[in-house]
Formats: sequence, C-alpha cells, structure tokens
Amino acid sequence: MAKKCILLVRVSTKKQDFSEQEKECYNLAIKDGYTPSNIIVIAEKESGVKLSEEERAGLNKMKQHIESDSQIDCVYCWEVSRIARRKKVSFSILDYLKEHHVNLKINKPSLTLLDDKGNEIIGMSIAFSIFATMSELEAEMLKERVKRTFKKLKEEKKYIGGTVPFGMIVNEQREL
Repeated sequence: MAKKCILLVRVSTKKQDFSEQEKECYNLAIKDGYTPSNIIVIAEKESGVKLSEEERAGLNKMKQHIESDSQIDCVYCWEVSRIARRKKVSFSILDYLKEHHVNLKINKPSLTLLDDKGNEIIGMSIAFSIFATMSELEAEMLKERVKRTFKKLKEEKKYIGGTVPFGMIVNEQREL
C-alpha cells in the first residue's frame, strides 16, 4: 500500500495567500516519493494565536485524517509557526504525531522529527523547541507593536478604524 502525507498549510488572515507555502510543501512531498494522489492538502486561514488547539479547523482535520487513515505517515509544514503560535499547542501537536508514529517535516528551517526507522531525532526536538519559543515570542512582540501604534494614533486623534468618534481626524488610509 502506498503511503500518504498531509500538507498542513496556514495563514493568519483572510487577506493572506498560502499558495507559496502549499507549493513548497508539495514539492518536498513529491521529492520524498509521494504521488499527487497520496498528498492531502489541509489549508486554512485561521489565527494561530487567537484560536485554541480545539478551535483550529486545520489541526482538527489533520487529526481526523490521521485517525481514519493508517497510511498517513508524514505531515509537511512550511515552518513551525504555521503549526501554532503558542508553545503549548506546538508541543501538543508534536506529541500527537509521535504517539501516532507520523513524521513531521518542516521546510524552513529543514527539520525532520523521525529517522528512517521511526525513531525520534533528538536534535530535531531541541530545534523544534527553540523555533516554537521564537514563534510565540514573535507573536507577542507583534501584538505589543500593534498596541503601541494604536495607542499613539489614538493620542494623536487619528482614525484607526471603526466608527469615527467625535473629535477624531480621518487622514489618509494607513497600513499597520
């Protein structure tokens, strides 16, 4: 029986495009010997910060496929932050994949969870931990930058979206 893999692709907003992530993961899977008919694409536009693990449609679909199809032996993901922006969720997914003997291959940086015999590659777990931590910190820093920008714009009485409150000035459209 031919083995199958999942491409787990995620972007955070409806405006973003995930085609490049999908293409790169697809090419990795093909390079590793999977055929197009044995590649399952799970692509979602959902927040890795705002939603809990249980609320994430992409992660739920991935788990459903793994539990219903014993031929799935690998999940490809573009980078660690595409799995989750919180360490707790990242490690939960890593543990889930280990328990189900499903390999995880990250494109950037190149990380592989299991060796050819199905044993965990210790160095990968260490690197995964570092990148999961960096992903969470990056999300927290972005949140703080946005907060500071909104506060500054509000202090300057500039429009930041929504209904224009009395006394606010609507200038040019700003990209945050």
